[in-house]
Amino acid sequence: MTRKGGTVLITGATGHLGYHTLDRLLEQDSSLQALALVRDPARWPAVAANLGRERSDSVAPVIGELRSPALGLSADARAGVMRATTTVIHLAADTTFSRPLPEARAINTDGTRHALELAGDCRSLERFVYVSTAFVAGRMTGSVPERDNGSVAGWVNAYEQSKYEAEALVRESGLPWLILRPSTVVCEDLDGSVGQFNVVHRALRLYHHGLAAMMPGSQESPVDVVTSEYVSDAIARLALHSDIAGRTVHLCAGARALPLGELLDITYDVWAAAPGWRRRSIERPALADAETYRLFEGAVEETGDPVLRRVIHSLSHFVPHLALEKQFETRGADALLGHPAPRVRDYWRRMVEYLVATDWGSRPEMVVA
Repeated sequence: MTRKGGTVLITGATGHLGYHTLDRLLEQDSSLQALALVRDPARWPAVAANLGRERSDSVAPVIGELRSPALGLSADARAGVMRATTTVIHLAADTTFSRPLPEARAINTDGTRHALELAGDCRSLERFVYVSTAFVAGRMTGSVPERDNGSVAGWVNAYEQSKYEAEALVRESGLPWLILRPSTVVCEDLDGSVGQFNVVHRALRLYHHGLAAMMPGSQESPVDVVTSEYVSDAIARLALHSDIAGRTVHLCAGARALPLGELLDITYDVWAAAPGWRRRSIERPALADAETYRLFEGAVEETGDPVLRRVIHSLSHFVPHLALEKQFETRGADALLGHPAPRVRDYWRRMVEYLVATDWGSRPEMVVA
């Protein structure tokens, strides 16, 4: 059951996913009021313009900073937030996988601590919603339940570790919390258009140019990605759900992920449709287990070739997951939302076509027919 009315404090609203989540919140409840934490006031007018006059009138920007205690609010802003806020949706994060751990913690872990401190002072707080990541599972393999999965396996990058540590803070806070774990967002919806480019798209471009000869994983390794439409709608709906405090929910493809072998078949089929690309005779990367891929990384490091070293380093923060085969359980999410995430197979080809047609966003005027 969805609660109506109240005031939501949302962090990350000037980001891509945050904006779409805010838009969905206001779409589903016209009586809702929102406070959007904004670090750079210059970015807010564009967000308000995209929301439109009617919806933006329901949102007030609040100037603050995740790195500061209680989000660095002024005394007046803090008093207003404490008085009005009924739900906090903490979505802001540093998603750069290559950050050193102290830098990742500064935003993702300490920023969450500061948001929790402020939420704890809100007099009418009903829910603290933390938007985490499914990849807090790190190097864990097999079936990943919708719960605290521990940290024994370790992580592939500092982003995952800092988000896991933030989850621990949320669970220990004593507040009525909800943890939502999206998988990696790769496109807007089933049309395959890409609104924000990330590590998945950059990795695809490197393979498109033939710059990496090997890829970790097997033919059956599940590749779990999702659409922005699915994730933003789910966050907006579940954040205001009346009776799911204390739950961890995966916003993932789960059983609808795409096996790596099929994903490569689709991807290279799209690329081969271009005569110029075919003439270059770029071969598909060899698939290797985790240990073989580590040896490959070491060999590249020893060659000293600066281009290859940069390529492999850029991949090292993400692609090892392909050899750490895991399937995210989604039964809780599917039951709460009434439907599963879209099948990756239903939009992957259109997403790759979009990347090629726009040259990975450098020609945004191009569209896929």
